[in-house]
Amino acid sequence: MCILIPMVFLITGCPKSSEWDQQWEHIQLRLQEGRLQEAKDLLQNILPSLRDNGPTDEHFGQVIYQLADIARLQGNLPQAESYYWEALPLFAESLGPEHVRMAEPLVELATLYEQKSQPLIALPLLKRALAIREKAWGSSNRQLLPTLKHYHVLLMLSDRHTEAVEILTRISQIEGRPS
Repeated sequence: MCILIPMVFLITGCPKSSEWDQQWEHIQLRLQEGRLQEAKDLLQNILPSLRDNGPTDEHFGQVIYQLADIARLQGNLPQAESYYWEALPLFAESLGPEHVRMAEPLVELATLYEQKSQPLIALPLLKRALAIREKAWGSSNRQLLPTLKHYHVLLMLSDRHTEAVEILTRISQIEGRPS
């Protein structure tokens, strides 16, 4: 089987997976199997070489973001929060501040602050994530629904009911039902 795959790449002209892709696949497999500590160890093993590459290496941000997710799943919310904050400038540096991937750590941070009963901190983070996603996907794309619904909840928690009604109207329009 191992010989067959490179042969297929040779015949079809498809490039072989890079070492990074192979490592990342291995880590993702560990995560899918629920082997969080093993995935975390693998990520921490590749982190020094990525730090050497600097903040413009997209993989650096990916690893930090994945470490944040693992910390969250393990219940270490302060560590998750720290990693998500660290991932933000790395994504901005490597992908650009308007790249759709920038929204991911913003949403996760907003969720953490919401869980800590700090909706006023969560709200601008989620608003920024929503703006990035709207720019990338368009203002009426159905992919926005989870972010819009989350934003609506935060507006309600922050006693910003007028804005919450406006967002609810948008949600209804996107879902295709009368408001």
